[in-house]
Amino acid sequence: MEMGRKEVKMDASIDVIGEDNLRNVLSRLPSSSFASAACVNRSWNHLCDTVLYTPKLSSAFSTNPSLQEAVEEVFNKVFAELIRPHFAIVTVTSPDLDEARQLITKKLGSSIPIVYTAPLGLMGRDAITNEFKEIQWEVYGEEYSSANFFDNGSAVPLTRVICLTVGFLPGLKFAAVPLLHTKTEQFEDEFLKDISECTTSVSGCTAPVGIILFTDASIDADHLLQNMDYSMSPETVIVGDRSGEFLCGDNFMDKKSKMKSQPLSIAAIALLFMRDRKKPYGIGDIKLHVALSAGLSPIGHTYEVTSVDESRDFMIKLTAKREDSDENLDDEAITDTIGDQSHSVDFIGVVKKRKCTDGLEKVKWISSQVFREFQGIIEQYLFVRDGGIETGDCFRFFQPDSHRTSTSLRYVYDKFKDLKRSCDVRSSDCQTVKPAYSEQNKIFGALIFSCISRGKPLGEANVACSLFLENFPDVTLAGSFCSGEICRGDSSSYGQLSERAGSQRCCVHYYSSVYLVMSYTPSLLGI
Repeated sequence: MEMGRKEVKMDASIDVIGEDNLRNVLSRLPSSSFASAACVNRSWNHLCDTVLYTPKLSSAFSTNPSLQEAVEEVFNKVFAELIRPHFAIVTVTSPDLDEARQLITKKLGSSIPIVYTAPLGLMGRDAITNEFKEIQWEVYGEEYSSANFFDNGSAVPLTRVICLTVGFLPGLKFAAVPLLHTKTEQFEDEFLKDISECTTSVSGCTAPVGIILFTDASIDADHLLQNMDYSMSPETVIVGDRSGEFLCGDNFMDKKSKMKSQPLSIAAIALLFMRDRKKPYGIGDIKLHVALSAGLSPIGHTYEVTSVDESRDFMIKLTAKREDSDENLDDEAITDTIGDQSHSVDFIGVVKKRKCTDGLEKVKWISSQVFREFQGIIEQYLFVRDGGIETGDCFRFFQPDSHRTSTSLRYVYDKFKDLKRSCDVRSSDCQTVKPAYSEQNKIFGALIFSCISRGKPLGEANVACSLFLENFPDVTLAGSFCSGEICRGDSSSYGQLSERAGSQRCCVHYYSSVYLVMSYTPSLLGI
């Protein structure tokens, strides 16, 4: 009863000073105070929605040697302007994962999904200087070190790095769903079911708008993504990193561990972007755009495996024939066909045809292309990391290709220019229809997942970011360096690997850059 009287008094206070005046006061509050005001009651929450209703992505990193001070620096930068966090991604050097989670949770609480990840490096803006930088770190034995690579190639040792990215995307809901496993069992079907049930409860459909996926390097990410690709709507965007470490909130883990009556670990985590079927009146639409810049080119012919004589660990002894010939070739004869280029081969692209399930008892055959690291011929065996080449598979050799990288970057660059142009056109149309409505179509944020070999010192500085920054210099951009970039799609970026296998899906890429760009189209109704 007391709660009811308090709410009536709060509502009455709005009537006394008027909604417009209170809205003006709320719009001038710092982000932390604004977030608290939104929790007073339903009336204040709704009023806060009318103050802040256009999407925003905010990000900053710090290299302060004190992690606690670094967290303060990134928070001051990210929350310098008004924003209500719907989700957060925390990128940090691996030894600091748990401490970072403790510090960030104290700041943001546990009411929003937060993913803590330790990739191979990051891209973003410095919280103090606002300068855009690339940072990579390496592990040498038990010694952990980081380095910032400037344009001249010099390196400055760092003790730790932390980046905070916060998103406010009205009209969407968010959740972090983990894929759990024990020492002997992985609950992949349950993972897909959890994603479906979570999305259904929020949006009324079984597939989310988008997924940012982080997987442990020890699991078969190709198998997981094949099932996700099959089970999700074709419109669902899936991007991410298959090689980093990560953490999420403990509540879900504790609940699942009790259900399984045994300790569980996280093998992957999916940050879900879901349509809100209760989207407030007048809120516009957010769209996710994906672009892939590939960096691998095929060498030589396509082969179909006719027999696997022996396979142990990563060593495979096989025979195969070219798709345009009936002659069986052994391992050495196959590599001889690519001659002097064999030393530059890094991967074998393998087309596999297999059964896939959506976790809901639907099963069908699909063809997918996966990349396996190739390390040459050893004692008449193909040395293929992760193995998994079987009779009936088709394969082709691939090498990193700077020309392919440049060509694909130009394609992405043109795609961004077209996107920018279309937003400018729609903005003009929107103003023509309703001049009084000031909000325009816009690109408001982007995330990049780029191969570690595309950054300094192995590659050209800012190669993944420069084309985006050139088109959208004022748009928030943050990214991670990976060794295995996730981007759902087909294998058209690499050419047709096998005509016999038909069209092929490909979801894990190497020597690539994956771009997730977010745009907003306002409602003509306004708020």
